Amino acid sequence: MEEFHKITIQKTNKGLIINNPTHYELIGKGVQGAVFKISEDRCIKMYAKERHCLRESQALIAGQDSSIIPTVFEVGSNYIVMEYIKGQPLKDYLVSNSSIPVPVVNQLVFVFKEMKRIGFSRIDASIRHFIVTDDGEIKVVDHVNSLKIKREWPIKCFRALTKLKLLDSFLYQLKVMEPELFEEWKKLMDISKE
Repeated sequence: MEEFHKITIQKTNKGLIINNPTHYELIGKGVQGAVFKISEDRCIKMYAKERHCLRESQALIAGQDSSIIPTVFEVGSNYIVMEYIKGQPLKDYLVSNSSIPVPVVNQLVFVFKEMKRIGFSRIDASIRHFIVTDDGEIKVVDHVNSLKIKREWPIKCFRALTKLKLLDSFLYQLKVMEPELFEEWKKLMDISKE
């Protein structure tokens, strides 16, 4: 498993340059790094810059008592070995729906409340970072900016739900389930439109 040390990630103006001389499968990449599956239950995120690894490891460690955060097994200067989450991105899960299922709304509300409870200043993760597990639970990956950026409502999630034509369904259910949270977020939505 230590073979992952051979992987290098460089950040350029055109994106990441990934050199992977190992047999580990690339399963995702973003602005700061790339993720490789290293076993059936573990993956590794490799970073181009140590500061991004440090920021994400701090956020992940802060959330280790939460079911929405992947378990961390090892942290290095430019990598984090963590739980491999079996499932699909929330966006893919929702694409075939004309309304957002009640259990998903419940899970999303739980996720947003958990992010706040953990102490994240940013709770607007992109829905591509929400993974629906085979058990129907939602876990959140990619927390590089969870403790750095301040956003008190899930604006990125709302934008994605708007594109999928599911925001009205989500807000309707939110208003029924959590009227105070609905009012809080509606006020923040209205302010952001000004």
